[in-house]
Amino acid sequence: MNGRRAVWLGLIASAVFLGAFAYLFLPREDIGRVFTNANLLYVLPSLILYFSAVWFRARRWNFLLKPLIGRPKRALYPVVVAGYMANNILPVRLGEIVRSYYLGLRERTSSTAAFGTVVLERAADVLVLLLFVAIAWAVLPSAGLLDRLAVNVPGGASVLIAASLAPFMVIGAIVLAITAMPRAVTLTGMERVVRIWPFPERVKQRLQLAMARLVDGLTVVRTPGTFAALFLTSLPVWILEGAMYLVIAYGFGLDQVFGGFGELVAAVMLFTAMANLALIVPSASGGIGPFEFFGAATMVALGAPEGAAALYALTVHVALLLPVTALGFALVLADGLSFRTLVRRSLGSGPVASVPEESAGPAGGTAG
Repeated sequence: MNGRRAVWLGLIASAVFLGAFAYLFLPREDIGRVFTNANLLYVLPSLILYFSAVWFRARRWNFLLKPLIGRPKRALYPVVVAGYMANNILPVRLGEIVRSYYLGLRERTSSTAAFGTVVLERAADVLVLLLFVAIAWAVLPSAGLLDRLAVNVPGGASVLIAASLAPFMVIGAIVLAITAMPRAVTLTGMERVVRIWPFPERVKQRLQLAMARLVDGLTVVRTPGTFAALFLTSLPVWILEGAMYLVIAYGFGLDQVFGGFGELVAAVMLFTAMANLALIVPSASGGIGPFEFFGAATMVALGAPEGAAALYALTVHVALLLPVTALGFALVLADGLSFRTLVRRSLGSGPVASVPEESAGPAGGTAG
């Protein structure tokens, strides 16, 4: 996608969701009173949980990268933090490309293969978040709730559930198909698709090379055991991030809304899932707009007051965005780079190998 179009698409989508968020939730209560009564000190301990979740993300990425690069020469945590910093600044999650390029720069490996492992991370995230949804629906007193959410949807609750899950199921099926099929079969199919595109031969060759490296990253997980390991390494990521949201919920008195600790945890799990699954919608930097709208809508549907739900969603998102962005800038500068140069080079090449391909091993990485 053209960079300028991506920016405009993200800005328009964010403006639409922020407008809907403000119209539906912010005017309904005395926002000043809600904000005054909130205890924002709860945000401070929640950040420990969040950065612990980021550490587990680095450990998970280390597991996925092992077939490509073996043992990393340098720590992955700064690369993961820099990637999140880039996601919080660039539209439509272009920070994933920046992270892949940054890894290729530090480890002398294919950024395209690294990007394939990032796609696997996102697929695992979706599975864990859908598990959160299932647990929440099992715990919450959900009688009538789903029907209220689906009251204006033609076909009712069943259509709402199917439409909500369809994009994630399609993406998951594509990723699973690529990982399950033999590499040669996958590449042959991709090459046939590229041949029919009206591109110059040199561009087609570059695309085929990029696809081969991408498949290298996607196929690091092939056996049921590695699928299970990927899922299990994703659980602490989201348990810790959900715990961060839970701590902030106490600061807004949301524990008084639900009938006990179990229901509060289930409500926060559902908030975590819906707000983060909404990030599949193209938006401006950091998912601004969809996160607030779907997060607040979830809490309001569960019975939270509009103002408290809206300010809670805003506070959670600010806590997610600002600290990791500041740390990412500091880590990139400490590495002797500038953020502008890193972005320009990574997006200039796209998710294509960031180092000469002859320096990479047969799977797009160093021998290991």
